[in-house]
Amino acid sequence: MSECKLTIQDTGYCVHPEHVVLRNRRLKPMRFPAMFAVIEHPERGPILFDTGYAQPYLDATKSTWTGRIYNRVTPVTTSSAEFAAARCRAMGIDPNDVSLVIASHFHADHVAGLVDFPKAEILFLRSAWERVARLRGARALLQGFLPSLIPTDFETRSRAIEGTEWAQLGSEFSPFQRGVDLLGDGSLIAVALPGHAAGQLGLFVRRSGMSDAFLVADACWTTRSFQEHIMPSRVTRLLFDDMDAYRFSLGLIGAFHRLHPDVDIIPSHCGDAHRRWVLEAGTP
Repeated sequence: MSECKLTIQDTGYCVHPEHVVLRNRRLKPMRFPAMFAVIEHPERGPILFDTGYAQPYLDATKSTWTGRIYNRVTPVTTSSAEFAAARCRAMGIDPNDVSLVIASHFHADHVAGLVDFPKAEILFLRSAWERVARLRGARALLQGFLPSLIPTDFETRSRAIEGTEWAQLGSEFSPFQRGVDLLGDGSLIAVALPGHAAGQLGLFVRRSGMSDAFLVADACWTTRSFQEHIMPSRVTRLLFDDMDAYRFSLGLIGAFHRLHPDVDIIPSHCGDAHRRWVLEAGTP
């Protein structure tokens, strides 16, 4: 079974009141980092889980009305030095050497950097792409999707995970019952985490000499969310694909944490995870 090196990086941040993500909490502004993962596989080389913010996002916020509204609702602070491609270069990784980008879902803050990794295969759940592929204008905006962020060669270098690829998982993943062994060696196991977005996936990463990590994307925004089962504000119903599915996914993550407390669960926008993984480790 192959083991990987995992590095968490950020591409900037946005700001929202605390009560938006933790219902009935304070109005105090919270900073939400837009993180992505660099997974160094012994055979496949560098692999990314999401890409965070990047120049196409900044371009969209200036050139399209949907992008301007998106940025107004979610004010972003970022810079070219923080983009995923720049972070990879600082780690000694050429963006052209990234072999695979796993897209957890297609919200703008997760796919804006796809264009910066031109040699990478893009992998995702079919239901995630089918939900947004034909959306434009206001309908796309309501799904957090900015079509201009999708690379022009997306169709030729992308692959959707099909239903036939799902397999029964062992007890070490309980209560998750089915998943996809993305590389066929047990190192990266994808599971479905719908709710925040249709077809959102999470990723278990087998690490070298360390406990496993569980990348949960936006299935929750903070560690407290799954530890205490705190739902976000009702206003998020306007932005989520399916609130009932979100509640179910959050419950699964919380149950997994109680059964497997040694596994590091990493939400993509959690400030605590950011401090633990990025600030304490030191950003290249």
